[in-house]
Amino acid sequence: MKSLLKKSILVCLLTPFFINAQINKPSLSPKIIKELQVGLAAVKLEYGQPSVGDRKIFGGLIPYEKLWRTGANSSTKISIDRDVQLAKQTIPAGSYGLYSIPGEKDWTIVIHKNTKLWGAGNYDQENDLLRFKVPVIKLKDKIETLNIYFESFNANGGDLVIAWEYTKVVIPLFVNSDPILFKEIEEKINHSTGKIKAQTYFDAAQFYYHKNKDLDKASVWFDKAITMKPNAFWYKYYRAELAYHVKDYKTAKEKATTALRQAKSSTSGDYGYITKCELLLEKMNPEN
Repeated sequence: MKSLLKKSILVCLLTPFFINAQINKPSLSPKIIKELQVGLAAVKLEYGQPSVGDRKIFGGLIPYEKLWRTGANSSTKISIDRDVQLAKQTIPAGSYGLYSIPGEKDWTIVIHKNTKLWGAGNYDQENDLLRFKVPVIKLKDKIETLNIYFESFNANGGDLVIAWEYTKVVIPLFVNSDPILFKEIEEKINHSTGKIKAQTYFDAAQFYYHKNKDLDKASVWFDKAITMKPNAFWYKYYRAELAYHVKDYKTAKEKATTALRQAKSSTSGDYGYITKCELLLEKMNPEN
């Protein structure tokens, strides 16, 4: 009993020493967390971000045709709040491990259901949700630090990119936003029982315009938004853009000219619309 008591006292005395002995050093592969909107999907990326240094990465430190955590330390994770498609493969809403098997010409991307693993330790292929291949893009300039990000955003998603050293792979992410947005517009405008805001008309008109759908209706909605908020010069700019698109150059010139005048006199800034209006008017010169 006395021996046990002595050991307990010794442990208590030494514990602060061991705690103080730990070095709070910076990580060479810091944890990166990115949260962003891609189409209508809220996406979260988590990964450890290593650098090349003086190492050969693909085909060296990371062998070809072997499973890789797609980062450093804990496995890379992707979380989405709604069903999406990655490279035309359906991914239900949820959180997943993002693994890969790099090759010289293509990579196998692995969407894994277990997000609790440290790297590829204890990885079990039976827990894969799915696998698919994407081609390798060779880069001329070296990317020193691993970067996982989105680019080429559009109304229905964007491209998930993994880029490091001289290699880049692109994974298109698609969200079928159109039915959701068309239904929302139907409910908020066509079936609305209350007062409709100018911004609602503008958002609906802009979406219809970008989708090239029922442009006459989009024009009416733009006009309603402009009537309700006459100082919103950006409303007039997009009305002008739509008019130019349908070859109504008279309306396009009128709206762009007014928008330009208002943008120039704005006390809160022009938000880049002076240049936009000038470029649009310049394009119209040959037609007028």
